[in-house]
Amino acid sequence: MSARKQSTPEAVPADEKAVRRKPAADGTRETVEAIAIAFVLAFLFKTLEAEAYVIPTGSMAPTLYGRHKEVVCSGCGHRYAVGASHEIEQDSGVVQMRIATSECPNCRCPNDIHDAVVYNGDRILVNKQVSQYKRFDVVVFKNPEEPRINYIKRLVGMPGETVRIRQGDLYARRTESDPWRIQRKEDPWRQKDIQLIVYDDRHPPRLLLNAGLAERWVPATNASQPERSSGENVDANRLSAWLWQPSENAWQPDAENRRYSAETTDGSQHWLRYRNLVPSHEDWMQVASQHAAATDGIDMQASPADAEPGSEVLEPSLIVDFCGFNSFSADTSVRPYRSYDDGLFWVGDLTLNATVSVQGVSPGARLTFELVEGHRSYRCEISPETGQSDLYLTNRLIDADAAEPELCASAATSLRGTGQYAVAMANVDDRICLWVAGELVEFGSKAEFNLTEPSEPTAADLTPAGIAVTNMQATVSELLLQRDIYYRNDTVNMGTGGRQSDVGYGDGSHHTIYEIPQDQAHNLATNLKSPENYARLYFELTRKQLESYGDAFDYRLNADEYLMCGDNSPASKDSRLFDYYSRPMRGQPGHRHAVRGADLIGEAFLIFWPHGVPFLNGGEGFTVLNHLERTTDGGVKRGEYPLYRAPFYPNISRMKKIR
Repeated sequence: MSARKQSTPEAVPADEKAVRRKPAADGTRETVEAIAIAFVLAFLFKTLEAEAYVIPTGSMAPTLYGRHKEVVCSGCGHRYAVGASHEIEQDSGVVQMRIATSECPNCRCPNDIHDAVVYNGDRILVNKQVSQYKRFDVVVFKNPEEPRINYIKRLVGMPGETVRIRQGDLYARRTESDPWRIQRKEDPWRQKDIQLIVYDDRHPPRLLLNAGLAERWVPATNASQPERSSGENVDANRLSAWLWQPSENAWQPDAENRRYSAETTDGSQHWLRYRNLVPSHEDWMQVASQHAAATDGIDMQASPADAEPGSEVLEPSLIVDFCGFNSFSADTSVRPYRSYDDGLFWVGDLTLNATVSVQGVSPGARLTFELVEGHRSYRCEISPETGQSDLYLTNRLIDADAAEPELCASAATSLRGTGQYAVAMANVDDRICLWVAGELVEFGSKAEFNLTEPSEPTAADLTPAGIAVTNMQATVSELLLQRDIYYRNDTVNMGTGGRQSDVGYGDGSHHTIYEIPQDQAHNLATNLKSPENYARLYFELTRKQLESYGDAFDYRLNADEYLMCGDNSPASKDSRLFDYYSRPMRGQPGHRHAVRGADLIGEAFLIFWPHGVPFLNGGEGFTVLNHLERTTDGGVKRGEYPLYRAPFYPNISRMKKIR
């Protein structure tokens, strides 16, 4: 993502290319908005040297939004943002396509967004007086390929390191004799703030549920063997897929109000389990067609054997790095354009959030949160009698026959006695974090794991999150499952011959780009419901990649070089994709993927004006000015696509500190 100075029209960047000037109409809008925030800026500039920038693209989403549309999903009511910078030519502001549809990241419902209101990107303040940059700071810097253009990314690699991206995580070391160590967000609150949605139970796909689709959160029991008819042949992978089965226990779901209540005194754990049931585009189209027919008076009643879709049809799959900001399609005058990012890669780093209302506590009461990643499962067991939380680890690869899980750490929490508590548990970057009532529980270094074995998805990752109660009466609601940023490394500018020299330049004879072959990407996507097959395909792909390119996928940094990556990894032009040729032509040596310390401008610290929210006229305001469009003779004219709307009010909810 490029970042542009708000006050310097001559330095406006584009999606990932240079832009030398803004459209005149864009300046009109920014003038109006600048007046609205002038008083705030006046006070800020008195206390520190800062500069205002506007974000044009979505390579830092969801942390920062570029030009975008905001959608309320027609299938579940979840509100999400979709990138819209592709709609216009960045150097002229002329419309080149109209985004037509997108898929909701919560329920995958296709939404018509052709006429949705379009917004400019976030306006941010950047502190230019930074004494020392830290890993995971959001930094504005000069684009190494075109120094007159400013980019904004997250700093992920420090001077003197070699950085490696593996399975979505970042690893670094100083020397070849040092072990690779995972790089965590030192501030757990920063980690928590940049998680992406997997499923928000407050916004269920009611149309699908009414048509027979199974719920994602269900009472469940752990069964070592599935029930199957005599003679049915089921392979080992499918056997393990049925470890968690929907089953009646103490949990009583309230589907209408999205609450789950339990009362138990039998001393056993009663589990509420998440299954990653992801509807397809075809599921939605089929049910929408049935619903439309039913509302026209046609009898759509079907027998249970003909129910579509249902729990027999939709099977759980692995959680992947799907990003709703990238999920859109558009129609152009030349050809259909599709930028749906369906997600290819399994993500095991998850965060489970819930509101827990404790109504009664009996002796031996326990509230348990569990997250699974591959062969490892982590459980935080909280005693409502004492408030103590115990962190347990089970490693099925090593301790398959262990009778009891390993106790790793214990800490005090404020969850004690009856009351309502916000609880969140995260397994991110090989570290367990627990928040209770908005406070971080201090487990210390015992909750950090420097793993050596590779993460491999198993059938347990189809049902990777759960909540259990023992000897207590409780209700859980507002269930929200999130995932961490997954840094991709499948597309990299490999340079001449697919190798990079010590300074990172080839001889300029040709430029090779490595990408996952389409058929292999398809194989990954079609095996998400079979973790064993997915793991085999993924590691075979990784092996071929390393055999072909070796250590060219390791990012070496000199003493004054940094590595930058965008939060929206599938759609970010960042250090992974910087070229080999721009800097040598300017006489600047260094690694092609690096950003020099001299090119760092400052740290982004505040979204001070996200965008104005129009009101009146059904919440869309009234059109003030339309977009420019090209005419058949090559000229431009004002079209019918609204560019600016009024009146509007500040979007206060996104005015915040940038983590």
